[in-house]
Amino acid sequence: MREKIAARLPEDTKSLQLHVFDTVTSTNDLLRDAAEQGAPEFTVYAARQQTAGKGRQGRQFYSPPHSGLYLSMLLRPQIQAAETLALTPMAAVAAAEAVEQCTAQRVQIKWVNDLLLHGRKICGILAESKFSAGTVPDYVVVGIGINLTEPAGGFPAALRDIAAAVYPQNADPETAFADCAAALITALIRQYRQLAQKGYLQGYRERLCVLGQPVIVNENGVERPATALAVDDDLRLLVRYADGTEQWRATGEIRIRLDK
Repeated sequence: MREKIAARLPEDTKSLQLHVFDTVTSTNDLLRDAAEQGAPEFTVYAARQQTAGKGRQGRQFYSPPHSGLYLSMLLRPQIQAAETLALTPMAAVAAAEAVEQCTAQRVQIKWVNDLLLHGRKICGILAESKFSAGTVPDYVVVGIGINLTEPAGGFPAALRDIAAAVYPQNADPETAFADCAAALITALIRQYRQLAQKGYLQGYRERLCVLGQPVIVNENGVERPATALAVDDDLRLLVRYADGTEQWRATGEIRIRLDK
């Protein structure tokens, strides 16, 4: 499988360290260990199953066998701590580009980094940074999980109404995995090289599905209906409440869900 992915990569990325596994605990965890041992930037770990996949805020990330792509890339950016927050939306744009390239289907982004296809989530992203001194990270591991096909027996009940896959059930799993992995690696490196210029912002805004839509702002357990109006260059979301007041909200402060 490694050779199939490598054959699909552009020439200027073929020298990166690419490791492909059938089953791992967590590609992020394994790559963090490799980073501590001095692995170079753009080292990639990809797997077809995770037994201890991780999501945001300590949640478990559903990673069944032979139906998804679970890929982590090691970055060593020379940027300040606050700037590392841009790596997550950057990765969202790269993942959207990869899926669109492989399937010719338009992907949407729900603020701040959920990828949706036909209104259902197809991708999860987790960026983890290590700081040992100062404000520049030692490294950042960017992990991305994409639902390539529905798992055997379908998604579990808790995910059935909110999750989707990017390929039809009859898609060849080997081809889907290799195509999507290569497209994702290529898009991630391209977007990362434009990070200082915030090259991802245009693609992010074009795919954002919440602007002009009713949303629910959930803050400290209190829910307030609002309308999403705009997103700034720092990915803060401007919302307007029913009383006409407006607020810029940052990721990490609140959770946004679309008001059905």
